Amino acid sequence: MRKLLIFLAVLCLLLCAGCTTDPVTEETAVPSSFEMPESTFAVPEELVGIWVSATAGERNMIETITFSDDGTVTVRLDYEGSLYGVLSGSFYVEGHSVVCHITEGASPYDVTYEYRVDGRELYLTDDDGVAHYLRNS
Repeated sequence: MRKLLIFLAVLCLLLCAGCTTDPVTEETAVPSSFEMPESTFAVPEELVGIWVSATAGERNMIETITFSDDGTVTVRLDYEGSLYGVLSGSFYVEGHSVVCHITEGASPYDVTYEYRVDGRELYLTDDDGVAHYLRNS
Protein backbone atom coordinates (compact mmCIF):
# COMPACT_ATOMS: atom_id res chain seq x y z
CA MET A 1 0.00 0.00 0.00
CA ARG A 2 2.84 2.37 0.91
CA LYS A 3 4.47 1.78 -2.47
CA LEU A 4 1.22 2.62 -4.24
CA LEU A 5 0.88 5.88 -2.29
CA ILE A 6 4.47 6.85 -3.11
CA PHE A 7 3.87 6.04 -6.77
CA LEU A 8 0.69 8.15 -6.83
CA ALA A 9 2.46 11.06 -5.11
CA VAL A 10 5.29 10.98 -7.66
CA LEU A 11 2.77 10.75 -10.50
CA CYS A 12 0.90 13.80 -9.16
CA LEU A 13 4.16 15.75 -8.91
CA LEU A 14 5.06 14.85 -12.47
CA LEU A 15 1.62 15.85 -13.74
CA CYS A 16 1.72 19.13 -11.83
CA ALA A 17 5.17 19.90 -13.21
CA GLY A 18 3.74 19.53 -16.71
CA CYS A 19 1.11 22.22 -16.00
CA THR A 20 3.60 25.08 -15.62
CA THR A 21 3.93 27.72 -18.30
CA ASP A 22 7.73 27.75 -18.07
CA PRO A 23 9.45 25.88 -20.89
CA VAL A 24 11.08 22.66 -19.81
CA THR A 25 14.82 22.79 -20.16
CA GLU A 26 17.53 20.40 -19.07
CA GLU A 27 17.87 22.51 -15.90
CA THR A 28 14.11 22.49 -15.08
CA ALA A 29 13.18 19.02 -16.29
CA VAL A 30 11.67 16.74 -13.66
CA PRO A 31 14.05 13.82 -13.11
CA SER A 32 12.93 10.24 -13.51
CA SER A 33 11.65 8.60 -10.31
CA PHE A 34 14.47 6.10 -10.69
CA GLU A 35 17.92 7.57 -10.78
CA MET A 36 21.11 5.94 -9.65
CA PRO A 37 22.23 7.87 -6.58
CA GLU A 38 25.80 9.11 -6.65
CA SER A 39 26.53 7.09 -3.52
CA THR A 40 25.70 3.81 -5.25
CA PHE A 41 28.43 1.23 -4.98
CA ALA A 42 29.30 -1.46 -7.47
CA VAL A 43 27.06 -4.51 -7.47
CA PRO A 44 28.33 -6.90 -4.78
CA GLU A 45 29.80 -10.03 -6.37
CA GLU A 46 27.89 -12.20 -3.90
CA LEU A 47 24.57 -10.95 -5.35
CA VAL A 48 25.45 -11.43 -9.03
CA GLY A 49 24.06 -14.65 -10.48
CA ILE A 50 20.92 -16.69 -10.92
CA TRP A 51 18.70 -17.33 -7.90
CA VAL A 52 15.72 -19.71 -7.82
CA SER A 53 12.97 -19.56 -5.21
CA ALA A 54 13.48 -22.21 -2.55
CA THR A 55 9.76 -23.11 -2.52
CA ALA A 56 6.82 -22.61 -4.86
CA GLY A 57 4.88 -20.85 -2.11
CA GLU A 58 1.13 -20.43 -1.86
CA ARG A 59 0.78 -19.48 -5.53
CA ASN A 60 2.75 -22.51 -6.78
CA MET A 61 5.10 -20.12 -8.65
CA ILE A 62 8.83 -20.60 -9.06
CA GLU A 63 10.78 -17.36 -9.48
CA THR A 64 14.17 -17.24 -11.12
CA ILE A 65 15.94 -13.93 -10.52
CA THR A 66 19.07 -12.97 -12.43
CA PHE A 67 21.12 -10.10 -11.02
CA SER A 68 23.77 -9.09 -13.57
CA ASP A 69 26.91 -7.14 -12.78
CA ASP A 70 25.84 -4.47 -15.30
CA GLY A 71 22.86 -3.52 -13.11
CA THR A 72 20.15 -5.38 -15.02
CA VAL A 73 17.66 -7.69 -13.36
CA THR A 74 15.40 -10.32 -14.91
CA VAL A 75 12.67 -12.26 -13.10
CA ARG A 76 11.21 -15.35 -14.76
CA LEU A 77 7.97 -16.71 -13.30
CA ASP A 78 7.01 -20.34 -13.87
CA TYR A 79 3.60 -21.71 -12.88
CA GLU A 80 3.30 -25.49 -12.58
CA GLY A 81 6.34 -25.95 -14.84
CA SER A 82 5.27 -23.54 -17.59
CA LEU A 83 6.42 -20.01 -18.30
CA TYR A 84 4.00 -17.52 -16.76
CA GLY A 85 5.86 -14.28 -17.44
CA VAL A 86 9.15 -12.41 -17.50
CA LEU A 87 9.88 -9.08 -15.83
CA SER A 88 13.03 -7.06 -16.35
CA GLY A 89 14.62 -3.77 -15.55
CA SER A 90 17.54 -2.33 -13.66
CA PHE A 91 18.72 -2.27 -10.07
CA TYR A 92 21.28 -0.82 -7.76
CA VAL A 93 22.54 -1.72 -4.32
CA GLU A 94 22.87 0.74 -1.49
CA GLY A 95 24.09 -0.70 1.78
CA HIS A 96 22.09 -3.89 2.31
CA SER A 97 19.20 -2.75 0.13
CA VAL A 98 18.62 -3.69 -3.48
CA VAL A 99 16.41 -1.21 -5.34
CA CYS A 100 14.77 -2.59 -8.48
CA HIS A 101 13.15 -0.58 -11.26
CA ILE A 102 10.98 -2.94 -13.31
CA THR A 103 10.30 -1.57 -16.79
CA GLU A 104 9.41 -4.59 -18.94
CA GLY A 105 6.70 -7.24 -18.53
CA ALA A 106 4.46 -5.14 -16.28
CA SER A 107 3.54 -1.54 -15.68
CA PRO A 108 6.77 0.14 -14.54
CA TYR A 109 7.32 0.09 -10.79
CA ASP A 110 10.06 0.37 -8.20
CA VAL A 111 10.57 -2.03 -5.31
CA THR A 112 13.17 -2.11 -2.55
CA TYR A 113 14.30 -5.19 -0.65
CA GLU A 114 16.67 -5.65 2.21
CA TYR A 115 18.92 -8.50 1.14
CA ARG A 116 21.17 -10.99 2.84
CA VAL A 117 23.37 -13.62 1.20
CA ASP A 118 24.36 -16.62 3.29
CA GLY A 119 26.55 -18.90 1.19
CA ARG A 120 24.30 -20.18 -1.59
CA GLU A 121 21.13 -18.69 -0.09
CA LEU A 122 19.58 -15.28 -0.74
CA TYR A 123 16.95 -13.67 1.48
CA LEU A 124 14.94 -10.72 0.15
CA THR A 125 12.80 -8.90 2.70
CA ASP A 126 10.13 -6.27 2.13
CA ASP A 127 6.83 -5.27 3.77
CA ASP A 128 5.30 -8.60 2.66
CA GLY A 129 7.92 -10.69 4.46
CA VAL A 130 10.97 -12.75 3.54
CA ALA A 131 11.50 -14.57 0.24
CA HIS A 132 14.14 -17.33 0.17
CA TYR A 133 16.20 -18.18 -2.93
CA LEU A 134 18.96 -20.67 -3.75
CA ARG A 135 21.90 -19.92 -6.04
CA ASN A 136 21.57 -21.69 -9.38
CA SER A 137 24.78 -20.30 -10.88
